[in-house]
Amino acid sequence: MHTAMPLKNELLTDILINFSDWNKHPGLKKLIKTAIKQTVSYVGIKGYREISVLLASNNQVEQLNHQYRSINKPTNVLSFPSEKPHLGDIILSYEYIQNELINLNKKFEEHISHLVVHGTLHLYGFDHDNDKNADTMENLERHIMSKLGYNDPYEIL
Repeated sequence: MHTAMPLKNELLTDILINFSDWNKHPGLKKLIKTAIKQTVSYVGIKGYREISVLLASNNQVEQLNHQYRSINKPTNVLSFPSEKPHLGDIILSYEYIQNELINLNKKFEEHISHLVVHGTLHLYGFDHDNDKNADTMENLERHIMSKLGYNDPYEIL
C-alpha cells in the first residue's frame, strides 16, 4: 500500500472521527487541515512530518483528561506532544464544543479553527501557564486566525 508523502514543510494530517455527530459537518477535515497548515507555516518550526487529530465525544475526552491530567471532566481540546517525526495528537470533544458555540456565541468553523490552532501551538511547546506565556500564545493565535480570515478569538462578543 502506498501512503501519500507530505510535501516539503507540510505535515501529513491523520484525522480520525470517533464520534458520529462530527459527520454532520461537511468540509470539517479540510477546515482542520487548513488551520494546521496555517499554524505550521506561521510558527515555522520544522522537522515534523505528521500530526493526528481525533474527533471524539465528551466521554472519550473526559477519560483521556482523567488518565493523563488527573482532571475528571471533559474539555474542548487536548494536545499530546510526541517525538519527531510525529508532532503529536489533538483531541476535540464534540459536545463540549457544541455547548461553547451556544454559550460563547461562536461560529462552528471559526471556533474549530481556533481550537485546532490552539492545540497545534501546544504541540509545538507553547503554553498559557502564566501571564507572559498566555500573552505570547494568544497573540500567535490572533495572528494565525487573522491569516485564516477570522476575527480575534478572544474578543468578547
